[in-house]
Amino acid sequence: MSTLALRTPRAALGALLLLARSEAVAQEAWLSRYAVEADVRPVTLPRPLDEASGLTATADGRVLAHNDEEGVLYQVDAVEGKIVKRFSLGSFGVSGDFEGIARRGEAVYLVTSKGELYEFREGGDRQQVQFRVYRTGLDAGNDVEGLCYDPAGDCLLLLCKGDPGHGLKGVKAAYAFDLKAKRLLEPPRLLIRLKEITVTEPKKFNPSDIALHPVAGTFFVISAEGGCIVEVARDGTVLAQRRLSAKVNRHPEGITFLPEGTMLICNDGQGGRGSLVRYPLRSR
Repeated sequence: MSTLALRTPRAALGALLLLARSEAVAQEAWLSRYAVEADVRPVTLPRPLDEASGLTATADGRVLAHNDEEGVLYQVDAVEGKIVKRFSLGSFGVSGDFEGIARRGEAVYLVTSKGELYEFREGGDRQQVQFRVYRTGLDAGNDVEGLCYDPAGDCLLLLCKGDPGHGLKGVKAAYAFDLKAKRLLEPPRLLIRLKEITVTEPKKFNPSDIALHPVAGTFFVISAEGGCIVEVARDGTVLAQRRLSAKVNRHPEGITFLPEGTMLICNDGQGGRGSLVRYPLRSR
């Protein structure tokens, strides 16, 4: 159990779902506009990304990726999967269980499963960049697996695969990290109720990443275990859910969107080669 969870008022946690849903506004689902169940052709990623763990897109449509062991960032070609450039954190490199990446303006963030946030600027090819580390209060018990930037609150959302927090059961939680105050906010910003998950067994819905849709404003959450993708509203309501083709997405670990809406998912190779899958946004 994390120290953060022990500080969270039980009454506030218990009332969060009811409060959020009472203020919810009907929202359209966009997941059906992506052929996520189709046998599209994935692109094989270079060897350094055999254990691809996270993706983020820049405002001009470039894609940054990372693996889950090293603080090394790779810009990859979103069509061919080739490495365009790479840069690392610090003079001697950083190792850790890196699980998600997000971007806000010129700042880039990596998060570990223990909730440690690394902040830095994008570097040039082979460059070593300086960084800052923030301890959020989340820990290994929370098992942070996803990260995305939410401009609505100027915050990062840290999605927990594990313990959602004291007093919370039957949900997956995402906490907001305030980028101005540089601290984690309580209670959780987003709660996904497992009883709303029907595309797989609720116990198998263990999120591996989260991304904000650039047009719809909804959140897309992938789960490697269970092989599915779920679209949720800002109040946590599940709007749509689909199975991912197991043939195409062997072990989905990262998700992002290009500015025009194309969805990208990266897969850990699980002992083989990592891959990148493109899903263009279809019209209605």
